[in-house]
Amino acid sequence: MKKLILSFLSLATVICSQSGPAQAVPDPQFLVSAEEELLFQDISSVYTASKYEQKISDAPARISIVTQEEIQRYGYRTFADILRSLPGFYISYDNNYSYVGVRGFGIPGDYNTRILMLVNGHRINDNIFDSVYADTAFILDLDLIDRVEVVRGPSSSLYGSNAFFGVVNVITKKGRDLDGLETSVAVGSHRSYQGRLSYGKRYQNGLELLLSGSYYDSQGRTDLYYKEFDDPTTNNGVAEEGDDDQFNNLFFRLSSGDFTLESLYADREKGIPTAPWDVEFNNSETRTWDGHWFVDLNYQHLHESGMEIAARLFYDNYWYDGDYLYDYGPPSEIVTLKDRDIGEWWGTELHVSRHFFESHRLTLGGEYRGSLKQEQKTYDRYDLWLDSQPDIDTWALFFQDEWTLLDNLLFNIGLRHDNYDSFGGTTNPRVALIYSLFPETSLKFLYGKAFRAPSTYELYYHDGYNTAKPNTNIDPETIESIEFIWEQQLNRNLRSAVSLYKNEIEGLIAYTLDPDDGLFYFDNQDDVEAYGAELSIEGKWNRGCLTNLSYTYQHAESKDTGERLVNSPRHMVKVNVMAPVVNNILNGGLELQYESGRKTVAGNETDNSLLTNLILVSNSWLEGVTVSAGVYNLFDVAYDFPGSAEHRQDMLLQDGRTFKLKIDYLF
Repeated sequence: MKKLILSFLSLATVICSQSGPAQAVPDPQFLVSAEEELLFQDISSVYTASKYEQKISDAPARISIVTQEEIQRYGYRTFADILRSLPGFYISYDNNYSYVGVRGFGIPGDYNTRILMLVNGHRINDNIFDSVYADTAFILDLDLIDRVEVVRGPSSSLYGSNAFFGVVNVITKKGRDLDGLETSVAVGSHRSYQGRLSYGKRYQNGLELLLSGSYYDSQGRTDLYYKEFDDPTTNNGVAEEGDDDQFNNLFFRLSSGDFTLESLYADREKGIPTAPWDVEFNNSETRTWDGHWFVDLNYQHLHESGMEIAARLFYDNYWYDGDYLYDYGPPSEIVTLKDRDIGEWWGTELHVSRHFFESHRLTLGGEYRGSLKQEQKTYDRYDLWLDSQPDIDTWALFFQDEWTLLDNLLFNIGLRHDNYDSFGGTTNPRVALIYSLFPETSLKFLYGKAFRAPSTYELYYHDGYNTAKPNTNIDPETIESIEFIWEQQLNRNLRSAVSLYKNEIEGLIAYTLDPDDGLFYFDNQDDVEAYGAELSIEGKWNRGCLTNLSYTYQHAESKDTGERLVNSPRHMVKVNVMAPVVNNILNGGLELQYESGRKTVAGNETDNSLLTNLILVSNSWLEGVTVSAGVYNLFDVAYDFPGSAEHRQDMLLQDGRTFKLKIDYLF
């Protein structure tokens, strides 16, 4: 296997270095000289950083963009795979959910609340947990993604709560991108099956439609061994038939002129084999159900005066069900403790952007989100233990000014005020100085503040099994960040970026144990600081070759005790290579991901790991047919992620070698 990878890398180097057909005229953003053509031209701008299109070099943040081509060529199976490929991001998985760590912060028990997730600008974070999903519960089929825009750093100055470590905006395909009927089927390890049927079209009258539905079913790992349960009374530590996973999702997009109507529906059922919260071990009836549905009407118009107007009206519905089986009933009887949460909300957004006095681009806007339901219930056969129904509405006003001080010097300042019924108001700024030292060199100096409001789950949740209790006295946590970014075009094929940052968090909200009563609860814990560096070098070559190399150093610790944070790897190295092979009949994608050990809740440390994924894709065999085959964790490396406070396991063993075969057919 190692010889195969070395051969692939050698062949990719040879192929990528060969000359090929001339590329299209590049965007001026990436020009080194007036005469030189560059290959970095597929995406020359980003929308998410400022809520309008701007050159990446002018954006007041460190930007990463993942294209549909990369998603296909690297065989990403979940959204977590996409994020894990980026500098500064890492993933944990506990056989129920995937959790996203960013720049050294992957707090156990956090349901991805410190990242704001958008789909075409629509906020996905729910109004119960403030969470987003990155696993199979992710709301959208990855085949429908056109690109993903990742904006690192505090962004509450434009987006409010949850834009703590960054904003991830998923831009979907349009009807014209399919121009017909498309279907796909896939099979994989653990008896996994997936299917999708999509239709897209742009009609002569300007109407554009995209409609898609997907289904997934997996048996999961059938025999999972946990030494912490190795006892004859708990099946000698083996969990059988409890790791199954199923999801469905539907996507509808209809656009005409300046208006776009979108709707997304997703639901997922997942078995939980790890026996968290002291539930019965090896009982496949312990499981969770998650779902989200929204409808969004969006209006975007560019006036002849140059003013851009964007507005949206939306409605969201979110639900979560959990069945947890306990042995606290009469002898030999199992009791099912049920969590039932429903969130409903509606809202509206409006912002306008326009150039003034030739040197200013001013953006003004506001948002309102009204909660229709924030219902949490926990009950069993004996009683209704939790019945919480708060009503927390929010509104916000914001502005941003991009001021061109000199031809090569930009000053960007933004400010937003958010008001919550629960705790009042908070105001958060972002300031950036962007200097184009040379046409191929961009320097960025950034300062920002952000906040995350405590979720209704963190404020009010408790259960009837004497495990958790509420805490309504939680304050918003805040982050203050400074960052220096150096973006450099090295030559016509290579560009690099270096980021140095320092983050200070006050009032970090974390799940903790009260020693006085032995109950878990959420509270503002120690202040935390982190600093680090991210280096990436991206290469684009003739014949569609792509190379990416990144190194991340991150150090996160408690300011009070100086202790290193749990679930925070110190070093990460990531290598991606995409290249045509076998006379362009096949395209190969190779990923290498190294990660140093992470501290666990019990104070131990996981081993270093080096994972290898290899993907082969072909669309040359039959017209309209694309076949892809992937092997993940190619060398069957044994590696662990830290467990959370609800787990008896200090470390959770992850998948060994797995595979996936996928066929797409465009009629």
